[in-house]
Amino acid sequence: MTDVEKYIVERSNEILNANDAKLAKRLLGGMSNYTYVVESEGQKYTFRVPGKHAEAFVNRDDELECLNAIKPLGLNNETIYFDTISGDKMARYVEGTILSDTDIVSYNDVSVNALKKLHESSVLLRDYDPFGRLATYETLCKEQDFEHPHEYIDLKRRLLEVRESLPAVKHVPCHCDYQPTNLVFDGEKLFVLDWEYAGMNDPFYDIACYGNAGLDKALSLLEAYVGHEPTAEELRRLYYHRAFQCLQWYNVAIYKDKVGLSEELKMDFAKVAHFFMGGAKDLLSKC
Repeated sequence: MTDVEKYIVERSNEILNANDAKLAKRLLGGMSNYTYVVESEGQKYTFRVPGKHAEAFVNRDDELECLNAIKPLGLNNETIYFDTISGDKMARYVEGTILSDTDIVSYNDVSVNALKKLHESSVLLRDYDPFGRLATYETLCKEQDFEHPHEYIDLKRRLLEVRESLPAVKHVPCHCDYQPTNLVFDGEKLFVLDWEYAGMNDPFYDIACYGNAGLDKALSLLEAYVGHEPTAEELRRLYYHRAFQCLQWYNVAIYKDKVGLSEELKMDFAKVAHFFMGGAKDLLSKC
């Protein structure tokens, strides 16, 4: 048992006032967090311990505020414990099918229902502030002596040009990481998990997040969401948001590589960054 696993067992017993906590399995999906299913007294929970340097990208006070704000919507699983200092979080485990383990498009209807429940709600969250966030991520990379290549600078310039040409859209409460790995269907309802990045944003941003499973999945969800074959303008808006996400995650991957997480986690984050750069280039060519 690793030190992290021992820590999770000990903290679970303390939080639950129990002495029988045991680890059932580790949940994969994030790039560096440690999230395990914990069993105690016949109940199952998830326990998240943020990975190294996670605090660079997530404000835990904002995350907790968001969890409290969206609680009345019934979209998330119940939070049992949350520490804003460490980022540790315990929640009730949801038994069900993770959408990334399916063909995904068969679940478009339940995905759209969950999205519209969120987007059409009166919940108020902090502004996601995409380009402010991107600037922060760029600064983190520069602090690691990384110089953004000319290709990145050109792509960002093109992204800004597209932004200026798009019509203004009302921002609504968004999950902002609405990818299939964060969606669990229990047979009756869809649970939307991991609200670390939630904020007020263009609703198409959430649809674009489906692009993590393939752009075709995002396009299929878009058609289900708008209820008709997407117009050229709607497609362009989707491509724009997905391109932004690619540049955003490019910076995250670069940072993780520069601080040594490629070697530590046995994941080539430099290769991941290259993949996202290519994705942004392809998407912006469609705009």
